[in-house]
Amino acid sequence: MTFIDDITLGRYHPRDSFLHRLDPRIKLGVIPFFVIVSFAGHGFVRLAVLAGAALLLLLLGNIPLGVWWRGIWVFRWLFLCTLLLHLFMTPGRTLFGVAWLSQDGLLQGIHACCRLILAVTFSSLLTLTTPPSKVAAALFSLLGPLARIGIPAQRISFLFRLVLEFIPILRDEARELVSRYRYPPKEGFARLWSRIDILREIIPLLLQRMVERADHMAKAYAGGEIHFEPEPLAPLNANQNNLPAAIVGILFVLLVVFGLP
Repeated sequence: MTFIDDITLGRYHPRDSFLHRLDPRIKLGVIPFFVIVSFAGHGFVRLAVLAGAALLLLLLGNIPLGVWWRGIWVFRWLFLCTLLLHLFMTPGRTLFGVAWLSQDGLLQGIHACCRLILAVTFSSLLTLTTPPSKVAAALFSLLGPLARIGIPAQRISFLFRLVLEFIPILRDEARELVSRYRYPPKEGFARLWSRIDILREIIPLLLQRMVERADHMAKAYAGGEIHFEPEPLAPLNANQNNLPAAIVGILFVLLVVFGLP
């Protein structure tokens, strides 16, 4: 299994759960609020509350913690670089009396990594619990009223769906290319450098394949071979259990933003 198999962003994980059954328009309207608050939140208390909300949503979505953890572990180098940049570059109190190590930077780096982990978690929840066709349909439904002022809602939702459906293609192409190589029996930094060399060979080939795929899809769309009709969604009404869930979610976001220190 390659690292590309562990990426949860853009992947649909079919399950029978409350979050899977929740109306996609509500998820598309509420989950981005949690992503925004993850970056806007200040203080570990607020982040702890958001982490509790993320755990609750993972349970409501019946998402195995192993799937979530592999999706987070993929970004470990991003988190490490973020932590080190704060540790070395942030002015303030020194750590262990070493002038080039910042205690304030360490705290800020941990805080930034927690924000990133929460943002990735909330973003993944949308695609893990909603098929691309329903995400596109929800986006079209939410943007529909803006069509009166010239916003191309159908085109935007179609492009959004293409992006989501292109991610599995990218994953398959990357898996096929990586399967051609076998890591040599090395340890430590030698193995790391061998992986870097393999990536240097794979990335240009992957980009070329993606351009060819995108060109083929564009020609098929221009020639009328690909059609997009937004999937019809059931109308929202006050008798559905979705609306109370959405209200609770929005109130929780407002509580986190304005109510906590």
